[in-house]
Amino acid sequence: EIFRAGRLHGEQAMVSPTLPDADRLPILVEEVGEVARGMTYDNNEGVEHLIEELEQTAAMAASWATVLRTRIYREANS
Repeated sequence: EIFRAGRLHGEQAMVSPTLPDADRLPILVEEVGEVARGMTYDNNEGVEHLIEELEQTAAMAASWATVLRTRIYREANS
């Protein structure tokens, strides 16, 4: 999912090292919103769709954490 999003969004992807942190939060919140929508009483997309949205949310959170860890590592070793 991380690589798919990276290919799809390029420099605007969560995993992009040039994307400002202020632009990352809306990406993550959008994914959380999709999870919430998948849990509403009138959602008829099924559990598979909810699983996909949860995986996408986890992937975006992991991407952001990876960018931050990489930034810390580079700053410590420069």
